[in-house]
Parts: sequence; C-alpha cells; structure tokens
Amino acid sequence: MKKFLIILTTVFSMVAVSACGSTGSGSVSDHTTQTTQKGAESSGTEEAMPPPSTTEKKKIVFSTGFSNDYYKLAKQQYEAKHPNITIELQSVESDDSRIEQDMEKFVKTTNTALLSGKGPDLINLDQLPSADYITKGLLTDMSKIMDNDPEFKKEDYFNNVLDGIKANGGIYGMPLYFFVYGLMGNQTFIEKSGVAFDDTRWTWADFAETAKQLTKNGDKEYYRYALGGIPPENMLSKFVNDQYGSYVDQVNGKAKFDTSSFIQMMKQVKFLYDNNIINPTEYSLIFNPVQINSPEVYIRELRQSDFGGKYAHKSKLYLSPNPEGGKPGATFRTYLTIGINNKSSVKPEAWDFVKFMVSEEMQSQAKSTGFSINKASYKKRSTELLKKGQVESDQPIGPMKGQVFEITQKDIDDLEKFVNGAIYPVHPPRSSPNKIDQIVQEESIAYFSGQKTPEAVAELIQNRVTTVLNE
Repeated sequence: MKKFLIILTTVFSMVAVSACGSTGSGSVSDHTTQTTQKGAESSGTEEAMPPPSTTEKKKIVFSTGFSNDYYKLAKQQYEAKHPNITIELQSVESDDSRIEQDMEKFVKTTNTALLSGKGPDLINLDQLPSADYITKGLLTDMSKIMDNDPEFKKEDYFNNVLDGIKANGGIYGMPLYFFVYGLMGNQTFIEKSGVAFDDTRWTWADFAETAKQLTKNGDKEYYRYALGGIPPENMLSKFVNDQYGSYVDQVNGKAKFDTSSFIQMMKQVKFLYDNNIINPTEYSLIFNPVQINSPEVYIRELRQSDFGGKYAHKSKLYLSPNPEGGKPGATFRTYLTIGINNKSSVKPEAWDFVKFMVSEEMQSQAKSTGFSINKASYKKRSTELLKKGQVESDQPIGPMKGQVFEITQKDIDDLEKFVNGAIYPVHPPRSSPNKIDQIVQEESIAYFSGQKTPEAVAELIQNRVTTVLNE
C-alpha cells in the first residue's frame, strides 16, 4: 500500500493538481475575498490560544487518511509523555483493488462531517479539497498560532516551504515532509557541447533556445532531444502545474488562463515540438524530470548514470525553468500535511500534538519518505549519510542491482541549496480525476494540431476552469 501511495504522488513526474481543491499546501494568491474573510474571522481565537491541559482528560481524534506508521509512533510517544491525552487514529482500510472507491468515500464522509460543524480534530489533508475548507472557514490558520507560541521557533523549519504553502497569508496545513522536483541533466554532454546557461534565471523561452543549441550536438542515436516521452498537451499541463498559482487561485475561485503569459506558454510548447527539441516518443534525453524524495534518492538519481555502459555520463540536478518574471527556485510538494478543524474543542492539545510531530525529536527517529520539514532532522539525516559515505542501489534487478554510489560533501551541499530554494508548490493528487489537467489537455490539442488559435483555446480553458472552480 505504501508503495502505491508514493506512486500516486508521482503521477506524471512533476505533475499533479487537484481541481476541486488543494491541500493546505497549495500555492494561491494573497487576494482576500469576502468568503475567506469570514473564514479568517471565525478562526481569530487562536491568537490567544491557552496552553494545552496537563491534567484534564482529553481526546484528540485524528483522521489520517490511509494508515501510517509515523502517526502510530507519534501517538504512542505523545501519549506516554502526556498521560491525560488520548489520540484516536481513524484511517481508511483499503487495498489496491478498491482504493479509489474507498478514498472517494473518505473524501465525501470528511466533507460532510466538517460542513456539519463536526468531524475530527486533526485531518491529513493530502487527499482532501482543503481549498474549499479554507474558503468556508473550516480549517484553523496555524500561522497565527505559530506567531503567538513562544515554544515554536519558525527558524527551525524550512520557511521557504512554509511561506510557499500560504493561502491568503495563512498556513492551513502543517506538512511533516516534502518532495522536490527538477531536471536531471546529462552534465557530460552539456559540458562537451560548450553551451552555457544559468538555470537559476532561465524561463521556458530560455530553455527552448538553450535546448535548440544543445540538440545540434546530439548524435544519430542519443541526445537528439532535450525532453520527451509525452505529447504536447501533457507537456503544457506540466508547465501549468509547475507554476500552478500563476494560473489558478483555488481559494478565491479564479482562473487566469486568458492571459498573455499562458498564451505565450502554449506557443513555447509548440515551438519545442515543432523544432524537434521535445519528442513525444523519445526517451534518450538530455534532461529528465525527477522527483527527489530524500538525500538517498538524490544520490541514486545523480550517480546511476555513471553505470550506463558506453553511454555512461555524469549528471547534475537543474532547476526547472520559470515563467517570465518568476523568482528562481525549485518546485516542491508537501507530504503528510495536517490541518486542525476550526470547530475542534481541543485546539490547544491538537496544536501541541502537531508541534510534536514536526519536532526534531520525532522526525529524527521516524524514517519516512520525503525531506523533513524540521531543519535539524534534515541536517542529521544528511550528516549521517555523508558519514556512511555511500548509498546502495534499491533496484532488485537490472544493471543497477548491487551498485554502490559514493557520496561527497559537495553532493550534500548542492542538495541543501536546492532544498532551501524550493518555493513553488504543486498540489497533491486526489483519487478523483484531475479536472483542470483534463481541461488544459483536451482543449489545447486543437491548438497543437492547428485547428484553433492559442487565443481561442485560452478562452475556452478559462471558461471551463472557472466553471469547475465555482462548482
């Protein structure tokens, strides 16, 4: 089941956006509407939140989605430290044959409970439409709690991630972990080509020009294309997801596809395919999109190309290009994101448990997929890995089986810079189909096939997405 969930979060490499709502980790604009103001007003009491009770018997109901060993260990250890607190874990029991049906039932049940003013005290938001919850004032703004809790030191956490997940200026979901995304490039080929570029500044237009120069140096069999393996409509969807907040304000129900930036993006994608820079069926590429879940995964992704036989080469992790005017930074996705029910009667205790789950004590002993949101825990894991000096391949068969990859201080330093610079969130997938992705892909086919102008397609996408956002 765990393996299935990780695969679920990596659909289409760097792409996964929910139409009906993101987790509290979504990138949204800071425009405030009347609806979200009501939500903010209803959650204003957390500014003067009292400390958790140390004597009164209290129960925290935690809806975890799928069962997770991290939550079980956190419950066990927290209850041992706080004998007056009981944590009830509620999870979805399922298997691969009925996972979609069970998850859809979980979403509907949670929605109904929260809308009725009931529901659990804590909620794993990874598969839930929390943009809807934020709009309706159902989730607590934890940024206010953080600012007024002297025990919570924000500098102990990856602020680039916490700032990146703000919705209308507030944090409505605390992530325990996060993943980062980028382009793993063939460094040997790039250096030999003599083509220079700065991935901290490049836009997709810059990438197109750089890739055009690079592909001139490709041979007849390998490295003729910069990217590939997907059709143009899916590539456009990927570009949108990389900068989702630029095109969708999910909390306020606004779409921004009828803009010059989106129209230009469509033109850039068409240029990449028309000029054979991207090939929909080719997989021998100069760059490959990657999801990095941990320091160990980073080393494996970086080093495995050293064992490519006659095509062995060194690799380097590059930032994905940004839209025009975008700040340099990597894309990330939060994992195990926890929200607090705004109607909870045990908010102080619930927040205290959330703090425990993101503490160095808890995150340093529990090994989970993803980078710890706690900096000290992240640093400890990286230091231990460097001290060990190597990472073993996790491939059970094939040429990578049994391979050992060496680690250097530079590897750790480069990764830390990348992780610290992750500022653009993408949204975790839900079990239901991704409606916005579908709309972008369906409508853009007409442009890429020459049937409609980019302006006409942009208007169609704008209208359809706006309808979905306001359903």
